[in-house]
Amino acid sequence: MDQKNHPPKKKLGVPSPPVEALAKEVEEKIPLWLQDVHPLLEKLGSFSPEEREDFFLCLIKKGSTQASAILEALCCQKERLDLALAKSLSHWASPQAGILLHRLGVSTTSKEVVKSVRKSIFRLRSKGLPIEELTEPSSAVYLPVRPKPSEGFLSSIESGGARLVFLARPQIPKGMVAFSALIRDTEGIVEFHGFETSRKDFREYVAAFPREYPWEIVEADPEYCLGVIIEASEITPKKERALSPEFLEWRPLMGSAPLLPLRPLIYHYLKEEEMKSRPDLLERSASLFQVLPFQAWFLKEEEFRKYLHLYEEAADSRLVLTPYQKESRLMDIHRQAAREIFDEKRRLLYRRRLEEMAYVLWKKGQENEARISLAAAVGLEEESGILSPHPFLLELVKRSLTVHMAREEKKKEEEPRLIIKP
Repeated sequence: MDQKNHPPKKKLGVPSPPVEALAKEVEEKIPLWLQDVHPLLEKLGSFSPEEREDFFLCLIKKGSTQASAILEALCCQKERLDLALAKSLSHWASPQAGILLHRLGVSTTSKEVVKSVRKSIFRLRSKGLPIEELTEPSSAVYLPVRPKPSEGFLSSIESGGARLVFLARPQIPKGMVAFSALIRDTEGIVEFHGFETSRKDFREYVAAFPREYPWEIVEADPEYCLGVIIEASEITPKKERALSPEFLEWRPLMGSAPLLPLRPLIYHYLKEEEMKSRPDLLERSASLFQVLPFQAWFLKEEEFRKYLHLYEEAADSRLVLTPYQKESRLMDIHRQAAREIFDEKRRLLYRRRLEEMAYVLWKKGQENEARISLAAAVGLEEESGILSPHPFLLELVKRSLTVHMAREEKKKEEEPRLIIKP
């Protein structure tokens, strides 16, 4: 009998290069992906059904607790992923596989997923794994309503490092418990409030802030928002300030804290190495001060006070200086100030601020400005040179000194008007 020619069957568990690359990326930074699985969901959505199954098999072979946590986070998110996960779990001889399969079976409304779950349970039971069969839900049995997801929002950062953080957790049987925090990266939690509300009222509460205050507020991963609040709560005692009783009262309802330190959310969308390879973006970072959130960024007077007399001397010099010489002298002062004010500690502080601002800009649809902000952030990793200081820091010093001097000059012009002549 002639044997029919069939295409070679794909070897199970041999991932394609894109699948292998994504699995490796996830395995290397599992805590980061656990903070927000949405970018991972998007990437898996572009894979074929076989590639999704291979991806899950890669994590299953890893066999670690954290790999298991990723599988749990992806479970019950999208039907096509649930189908691939259900199939791949038949190759995981672990009680955890049974738990996930039952979770899929009782949560899905897809007959195809349920069918795949039953097949995987059968295969695992045939291998001697003690897993209960998936039973048909009885109409007489009360199935509790699954709570809706948590919500989180972050504001832009103002000049002194302050920002607003909002977090809402669902309550059973209905409603939400919400938290708002005003934090400052140099002080910790400045204000904190917790309250019960509805999802609609919570969103209206958040939406009201930009109408009254100069904040840009964007949606963010709830676990990351919690992490930002927890980070701030750890700073507060170091500043010899007690945490507010209200924060301590509501803390148990906020959930388990994510792993610290946090990896800024912008790195889900942009790669650090790519930004390091774009010196053109770094060179354009001074232009960020034309963007609304950065327009109000200035240094405090105490930060540049020691350079004021140098600035005044250059501006009011009795020596006959050409405009070029005068401008050159002022630029030397700007460079000196940028180099001395921004030591390693302050550079790290501003790096985080710029990373957080990059995420806000990205979510607002200002993707080009977000790239420039992130390039400025990663550019702070290295010390600025005398001849080529960091463009963003240099412009921050320049505009802070210039605005201060203009304000002082205006005061001098107005002083004679206050004198009452006899």
